[in-house]
Amino acid sequence: MKRRKIAVVGGIFIDVYIYGDEPHRCEIFEDCGGSGLNVAVALQRLGFDVFFFSNVGEDYKKNFVLNKLRELNFNETFIKARSGETGLHISMNERTIAVRRGVNDMEIDIDQEILSECECAFLNTEVPKSTIEKFLNIFRGKIFLDVGPRKILNEDVKSLSKDLILIGNESQCKRLNCDVVKMGPQGGRWGEIYVSGDGIDHPYTTGCGDIFDAVLIFSLLHGDSRNSALEKAVKTSQEASKTIKGAFRKAIMVKDLLVKVCGLHF
Repeated sequence: MKRRKIAVVGGIFIDVYIYGDEPHRCEIFEDCGGSGLNVAVALQRLGFDVFFFSNVGEDYKKNFVLNKLRELNFNETFIKARSGETGLHISMNERTIAVRRGVNDMEIDIDQEILSECECAFLNTEVPKSTIEKFLNIFRGKIFLDVGPRKILNEDVKSLSKDLILIGNESQCKRLNCDVVKMGPQGGRWGEIYVSGDGIDHPYTTGCGDIFDAVLIFSLLHGDSRNSALEKAVKTSQEASKTIKGAFRKAIMVKDLLVKVCGLHF
């Protein structure tokens, strides 16, 4: 069966996770990260042919990222090495304490010929505003745009594409009129459609928004209604927050999560 093609534009970071309050008793681990990369990997794990456009630095972290992706048979063709540092994100007990954007601040090269083969696209605000605007102007399919925490967009963004779906959390959607609102433990909303969560603050929330995005896209492209797609996104992201530390680990396990909570068969 021919795999469906999706373009993803977003950032790459190294995520450093710290758990604990006593310096000599903390758990520390690092992994690949960036919401763009997490969504791209999750969509690949869900069976799509993903073309991921992003930057990494010309530093030792580049090999760390690329080697991990090769182990997953992930298409790295459109990840460009730039002079500078790979992005870095540090969290402590699930709270972000430091971010270095590095080469994510550089323009992303977009292959328009490849875009013409893709039925839809996902992008977020980890990349420069100019990259987002350029992409919206040239891509003619359905676009899912996660507005993220960076305040670089305004309502004018909707005029750049007639088939644009904005996704964000509740605080982000106070600035922009999002189509889909991620509400954490309270669930999710799409216009008048509301799907409740379990109301519980589970311990490992980092990356759950990325899982939500990937499952929502997967479900919609497989013919689910908005209500059904939203329900699967809420349930799967909620399940991921219970036991899985790290966003990239969640992305790798997205298929298992969907099978567990929604009974899907792949």
